[in-house]
Amino acid sequence: MLSQLGGGESKKMKMKTTITTITALALASVLITSGFNLPAADAQTFPSVKKVVIAKIGSQGAIYESQPRTIAYTYVFEACAGNTAIRAPEIVVTSDSEVRSVKLASDLSPNACIVSATKIKAANPDSIDAKLFTKETVTKMINNAEKRLANIKMMLAEKNAALQQLVKQPTNSDNTVKLVKITDEIVELRNQLKEARGEYYRLLFLIHG
Repeated sequence: MLSQLGGGESKKMKMKTTITTITALALASVLITSGFNLPAADAQTFPSVKKVVIAKIGSQGAIYESQPRTIAYTYVFEACAGNTAIRAPEIVVTSDSEVRSVKLASDLSPNACIVSATKIKAANPDSIDAKLFTKETVTKMINNAEKRLANIKMMLAEKNAALQQLVKQPTNSDNTVKLVKITDEIVELRNQLKEARGEYYRLLFLIHG
C-alpha cells in the first residue's frame, strides 16, 4: 500500500515538473521566437546577446530512457547594451529541454558588454539560445499587445453589429453570400482574439510573476 502511495506521489511530482517546464518554455518563447516584437527603430538600439562558446559538461542519459537524452552544457554568452543603460539586466536562456534565467550582477552602461555563463541541459546544443530583456522592453511588448487586443475587439464588435443588421434583411442570394462572409470573418477574429489575449497575459506574467 505504501509503495503504491509512493508511486502515486512520484507520478504527481513528475507531472508537476513536466507542466512547469512546458509553462516556462511557452513563456520564454514569447521572447525568443518573436524577436521581442519591437519595431525596427527599436531593434537598432536594442541590447543583444551572442554566444561565445558552448561546452559539454555532462554525459548522455541511459540509452533505455524513453525521453530524449539530454546533456549538461555550459553556455557562455556576451550581453551588450544598446544606446541606453540597462538596469538589472536579465538573460533568458532556452534549449529544447530547459529554461534558465540569469540575472547579471551589474548594470550595463550604454554600448557596454559583459561576459557571463550558465549551465543548461539540452538534447541538441544547437537549440540553445538567449535573449536579454528588461521590464521596459516587456512593457513595450505589453503596450503593443494591448493595442492589438483593443483593435481586434473593435473589429469584432463592428462585424457583430453588421451581422445583426444583415439577419434583419430579406433573404436572397446576395445577402446569403454576405452572411457567410461576415460569419467567417467573425470566426477568424475570435481566433485572433483568443491568441492576442493569451499573448497579453503571458507578457503580464513575465512582469509580475
